[in-house]
Amino acid sequence: MMGYFMFFFKKNNLNLYLFLVLVSNLGIAVANLNINIEKIILDSDQDKIKINIGQNSFLSPNIIELLERGIPISFNLQIKFIKKNKFWFDKVIKKKKLLNKIKYHSLIREYEVVDINGNKKNFKNEKEAIQFLLDNKKIVINDYNQTDNTKLKIWVELDKDSLPKAIQADIFNKTWDLQSNTIFYDMNKL
Repeated sequence: MMGYFMFFFKKNNLNLYLFLVLVSNLGIAVANLNINIEKIILDSDQDKIKINIGQNSFLSPNIIELLERGIPISFNLQIKFIKKNKFWFDKVIKKKKLLNKIKYHSLIREYEVVDINGNKKNFKNEKEAIQFLLDNKKIVINDYNQTDNTKLKIWVELDKDSLPKAIQADIFNKTWDLQSNTIFYDMNKL
């Protein structure tokens, strides 16, 4: 019985080693991602709020290499309206999660970018696709009722659910917990 296990490990040792090298290289590649929200401009129109977000973000060459391998990279833009309570926990009045995604299709040699509104756009040029992905965002939030002591909280994070299952299984690897700076805006100033 012991001989069978030794034969199995000798035979599959190379496959296991290659798998671990691939997963560790993917972790190092994503760690080079830089997401930064620089500015936020709000405008109110009756029960709608228009939010313009200026980002200073870039994708490293390692991320571009992942895209060329066909691994989609997704980002979640998280928006929460929080009512501050003095004597109890803060209450989330409204929240919204918007998805940005970029994927390379190697057969047709095009980059597909899905913006936060769900619109798809294909690019032949890699730089144009990345620029479109990282461009400033314009968001409209409907049915918002202004209340006192409300704050807006906005941040961008890497969507770990869209990554390959082998990477998701590595829950102790914190390189996948990428998040931008968090912006708070007092809605009473609007």
